Formats: sequence, C-alpha cells, structure tokens
Amino acid sequence: MYKEFSDPIHQLIKASPCEVKVINSQPFQRLRFINQLGIAYMVFPSAQHSRFEHSLGTMELASRIFNNLGLKDEKLHRLVRLAGLLHDIGHTPFSHTTEVLLGNRNHESIGEKVVFEEGIADILLDCGYTHEDIELILQMAFRKGGSFPKVITGEFGADRMDYLRRDAYFCGTSYGFFDYSRLLENILLVDGKKCVHVSAVRSLESFILGRYFMYAQVYFHKVVRILNIHLEEVMQSFMEEGLLSRENFHRKTDAHILSLMLDRYNSEIVRRVLGREHYRLVFSTSSKEVFEFLKDRILERYDKELFRFDHVNKKVLDEDILLWDGYKLLSLMEVSGLVSSLKDIEFYRAYAHPKIKDEVRDYVRRIS
Repeated sequence: MYKEFSDPIHQLIKASPCEVKVINSQPFQRLRFINQLGIAYMVFPSAQHSRFEHSLGTMELASRIFNNLGLKDEKLHRLVRLAGLLHDIGHTPFSHTTEVLLGNRNHESIGEKVVFEEGIADILLDCGYTHEDIELILQMAFRKGGSFPKVITGEFGADRMDYLRRDAYFCGTSYGFFDYSRLLENILLVDGKKCVHVSAVRSLESFILGRYFMYAQVYFHKVVRILNIHLEEVMQSFMEEGLLSRENFHRKTDAHILSLMLDRYNSEIVRRVLGREHYRLVFSTSSKEVFEFLKDRILERYDKELFRFDHVNKKVLDEDILLWDGYKLLSLMEVSGLVSSLKDIEFYRAYAHPKIKDEVRDYVRRIS
C-alpha cells in the first residue's frame, strides 16, 4: 500500500509505508514550515513553497534517476529514495539564508545529527534497515564522497533537478523549466560514472541555462539579497539577546522567527525586512577593482553603518558533466559551445540607507 501525494511538478508522488512513517515524524513535518527560498517571497509573492514538498520531489526524482541508470538492486533503490527524502532534514529557519549563523556547521551535518537524535534512525531500524543501511543513506544524502554515483547531489542530481523546476514554478518565472523528461531518460551509467547520452545535450544545456538564469535573476536578485542580509542581522540580534540559541536553532521554524519579529515590529532592523524599509541599491558591478574604489570613496564620505556591501558569485558548473556518444565519454564543456561560452556569475553591490540613497547615487555617478 502506498500513500499518494499530489504535486504540481511531478503530478503524483507515491510513498511506501516506511517512507510515510518518516514523513509523519516531527522532524520531517517541521519542514512544512521552512520556506524553500527563505525570504524571497517578499520579492516573488508566490514563492511560498517549503522544504517539505521539495524533499518529496527529490525522493521521486531520485527514484526515477536510479531506475534510468539501469540499477536493479531493490533494497538499494529504497535507500536512495530515503536519502532523497531526508537530504534537507537539517535545514534551519528560512533555509540557506540563516545557515551562516551556525558557524562551522551546515544543514548536512545537522541533518545527520537529526537522524540519530530525533527518532528517524529508530524508525528506519523498526522498518528492518540496519545501521549499515542508515550509514549508506547518510552518505548519499549529505556527503560528497563515496563510490556510489551521485543520485541526490551533483550537477544534475535529484535535489537540483527538483528545486530548479519547483522554484521557477512558484516564482512565476520560466528560467528553471527544461525538458527534464528527456534528460531523465538519457541519464546513463558508464564505467561506474553517471553521464548523459549526447543525444540529450540540448536538454542538458537547457537545464544548465535554467540554473544560470535562476541564480542571476532570482537567487541573486538585488532585493532578495539585501533582505537576506537584514534578516541575518535580525537573527544575530535575537541570538545576542538570548531569544534564540545556535544549539537549538535547527528545531525552530520560520513561524518562530516571524513571531519574534512581529512582536518587535517597532524595531528598525525588523522593519527593514517586514516593513520593506531595507537599504537601497546604489551601485552594482562585476569588477572587484571598481567595487573597491567606489566603496573606499563612499566610506571616506559617509558613516559605514549607513551601508551594506554584498558579493555573490556562482560558477557555471561546479564540476564537469560527462556525455556518452556510444563509444567514449566526453566533456560537456568541450562538446557544448553554449555552456563553455557562459561566464561565471559575479556581482559586487552596495546598498545605502533609504534616507541617503539618492544622494549616494548622485555621488557615485560623479566619481565613476
């Protein structure tokens, strides 16, 4: 017997009885209240989707990738599905936005801790899985190493393939849409390496371009970035006041944080986020030299507290993707002139307090 979940991206997602037990656990249900894109819904109003449905979608895609790789081990198939389901179990409120507050920890290391300390490992043991099985699940869900092909993580793993389509759908953009059915059908395992048949290179290019534009236009959107900066400052102040602790932060939800913020709406740092009194962009450049020059001139003239400076960058590919032409493995960067022509995304930005934004913009124009 399988439980069925209706989903706008994959239509129907089925979960086995053991998967349902994991889904019904408190740590997993918490993901319903962790927004997939943090505070981005302040810019893209319909981006209200959560880590919960993304995790279900990742499980579904992991299952499809496993089958398309031609793998036949049914137990390993079940472990791959569980790895997809659990890969985001350690996310803190507002997802990646507040992860920087955790010091040397990240959602992967917290995820492993949650599995063992909050009952999920016990559920899996009750389902008949061994400690060795659980270790393999953690390896596939949270860690980059291992000899097993990357089904969850990697350039075209289940995680990335789900969040690109899901984020594009809920942000109301077309950037993240690609022919994922064709891409899925052409994922192969050659010499133990996950690759894509060269006949699907256009679908793969579309996938890479979709990710590229989602970063440029959504994830790195100028207002999303400054709201993230302000939100991080709010969280930091709450921790300094003792309202939040780093040790238990991963047990909180967006609702916890929003409740604290709404109770303190008169605070300027809170209104910068919830009242849209955020600092305004005064200049943006892809040149580090130009940025440093303008930043130095600005800080000679104005108080540093009136500004926030931001630097973001993203490589076109974090690692090369292999193509199979029926005879040998090829590099996507060598085969695709389109992908190889793309430049890494990099922005240097300066934001100023609303009361001086126009004055600063005029000053920047004069000295540029």
